[in-house]
Amino acid sequence: MRTAGLEMELPQLSSMATVTFNYDYYYDDQCQSQHLQYMSTFLPILYSVVFLVGIVGNSILIAALVFKRRVQRLIDIFIINLATSDFIFLITLPFWVDMEVSDENWRVGSFLCKASSYVISVNMYCSILLLTCMSADRYLAIMHPSIARRVRTRSYSGILCICVWLLSFCLGMPTLLSRELKNQYGKTYCTDKAMTEVKQIMSLVLLILAFFFPLLSILTFYCSITKRLCMHYQKAGKQDKKLRKSIKIVFIVVAAFVVSWVPYNLFKLMAILLRLLKQPDCFSGRVAQLGIKVSSPFAFANSCANPFIYFCFDNYIRRAMLQCLCPRVKMSSNSSDTLDTHLSHSLSNFVAGEYATRKRKRSVSL
Repeated sequence: MRTAGLEMELPQLSSMATVTFNYDYYYDDQCQSQHLQYMSTFLPILYSVVFLVGIVGNSILIAALVFKRRVQRLIDIFIINLATSDFIFLITLPFWVDMEVSDENWRVGSFLCKASSYVISVNMYCSILLLTCMSADRYLAIMHPSIARRVRTRSYSGILCICVWLLSFCLGMPTLLSRELKNQYGKTYCTDKAMTEVKQIMSLVLLILAFFFPLLSILTFYCSITKRLCMHYQKAGKQDKKLRKSIKIVFIVVAAFVVSWVPYNLFKLMAILLRLLKQPDCFSGRVAQLGIKVSSPFAFANSCANPFIYFCFDNYIRRAMLQCLCPRVKMSSNSSDTLDTHLSHSLSNFVAGEYATRKRKRSVSL
C-alpha cells in the first residue's frame, strides 16, 4: 500500500543507475526487482478488516457521545474529534485496498490520489495533536487542579480542537501538493513528485516538529502522571483497585499509539534521510522498503483500535455505547464517574494534602 510520503525517488546509486523506491517494488540496475507477494495477498484482507471494524466502531463511539443526553465530560470532546478523524481516514481505505488488489496499479484517478493521501496525512497529524491535547488536559486535571479549574472549560476545549484541525489541514498541504500519478513499468502509480533537497529538508523538519516532538510531550506528561500515581499508590495501599486500573489505561493508551505510529514514522524518517544521501546503498533502501510495508498496517489499525480501548477501560463510554446499541436496556449508572474522574479526584486530594503538609512544615520552621 502506498501512503502519503512513503515513496521516494533516490538520487543516483551510481552514475548510470536511477532508483525508484515504490513500496512493493525496488527497481535498480544493481538491485533486482523485488515483489513482496505475500504482502500483496495479506494487506488487502487486513485493510478490509480495519475498514469494516473501524467504520462500525468509530460510528458507534461518535453516535454514543454526540447524542448522549447527559452532560458530556471535557475529555469526550477530544475523543469525538479523534474518532471523527479516524472515521474520515477509514473512508479512503477502499481506494488503497483496490490498489493492492490490482498489483500496485492506481485505478481511481488523480484527484483521489491526492485527496486520499492528504486525508491520511491530516489524520496522522490530527491524531498526534489531539492525543497531545488529551494528555495535557489530563496532566492539568491531575497535577495542577487549581489551574485546571480556570482553563478546562467547554469553550476552551472546542477552540483547541478547531485549532488542531486547522493546523492539521495546513501540515497536510505538502502531501497534497507533492502527489501525482506516474506511468512506469506499464502501471499507474500514485506517488511523490521529484523533490529538491530543500523540500526534503523541510519534510524532515516537519516530521520532527509535528510528530516526534508532540510524541515526546505525550510521554513527558504521562511519565509525570505515572510518577505521581505511584507515589499515591504507595500511600493509598494495595486495596485501591481503581488506581491500579488507572495505571493500566495510561500505559495502554500510550503503548497503543507508540506501537501503531512510531515504527511507521521511524522508517519514514529513514526514507527521508536516504533521499538526502548522495550515494545510498541498496541494502538501506530494501530495509526502508520492507520496514514501511510491514509497519503501515499497525499505523492504520490504530484508527479502529481506539473505540475498543475506550470501551474496555472507560466505564462511562462503555455505558454510552451499550445504550446507543440497545436504547431500551437500562444500564446501572449509580455513579457517573469514570477511571479518569476517580483518578483526578483522588490525586487532586493527594496533591492538596501534600501542599498543605509542606505549608505546615514551612510555618513550623519559621
